[in-house]
Formats: sequence, C-alpha cells, structure tokens
Amino acid sequence: MASTLRVGDALKNPGQEFPFEADAQIPEMEVLGDPVRFEEIAVSGTVVDTSETVGVKAEIRAKVESLCARCREKVVRPIVAEMDAEFARVPDSENPDQYAFEGTTVDLSQAIRDALILALPFRFLCKEECKGLCPKCGTNLNSGSCECDTRQIDSRLEILKQLID
Repeated sequence: MASTLRVGDALKNPGQEFPFEADAQIPEMEVLGDPVRFEEIAVSGTVVDTSETVGVKAEIRAKVESLCARCREKVVRPIVAEMDAEFARVPDSENPDQYAFEGTTVDLSQAIRDALILALPFRFLCKEECKGLCPKCGTNLNSGSCECDTRQIDSRLEILKQLID
C-alpha cells in the first residue's frame, strides 16, 4: 500500500516547512536471507519545497519482526529510523538517493522502506544470552539440552588437536 503525502501547500510556498504525520504499510521482505516484517509504522516530520526538489525529513517508528540469529525464534523489537529524503519531478541520475514524484503528491513508501532497512540491527537476538541451536540435532538449547556429543572435532582440524596432545 502506498503512503502518499500531499505536498501542494509546500509547492506553493517554497522554503516554508509543513509538518505531517502518516502511517505506512510495507510488505514482508527478505533481508540478508531472513524474513523481516515491519508493523505499526508511524511517520512524523516536515516537508519543504526548494523549488527544484521536495525535501522530507521525518522520524519513523515501527515494530520489526524477524528471526533470532542463534535459535531462529521469532523476535519483535521497536525500531526508530531517521529519514531525510529528496523528491524531484525528474530525478538526477547522478543522485541515487533522489526519488521521483508527480503532481502534488509524494509516495513515501520506498523512502520509508529504505530508511527502515538502514536502521536494522546487524543481527537479531531473542536475548543476549541466547544459547542457539545444537549444531548436530537442531535442538533449541534455550529450551533444554540434547544428548549430542559436541566434543567431536572437525576432521579438517584433527591435525591441530595432535599438536595439543
């Protein structure tokens, strides 16, 4: 669903800032191989016309859902992102951070999506002390232990064990 912002007043009054608030919906996506879903997206900021472009500065608040990097359980966290986007009727091919717009409305969806992705943590953890999954049987070690012998050494590293012995 597109998140459109009417910028007619800003276009009539270059240089003057106009506050706005908006909601947005972004479809679930995959980021670095993990599913990521943003919910309850709220955007608040200002829009200003500079006669050549329309600038939008905003704070984006949302909840992000993904998977724990260690145990693969669902993780939901709040996220805050800053957006400083520029929209032009004819985007400059030399400026990949410039978005296109037509008429008196600006579609914020792509700029919101980009800002949220940039604000994502490097990895999600359900808790800092997450024990992860057993590398042999896949048991979630947060829920209990397994009977696997994890002392077995990778055959490629066996020569290093001989040095220790």
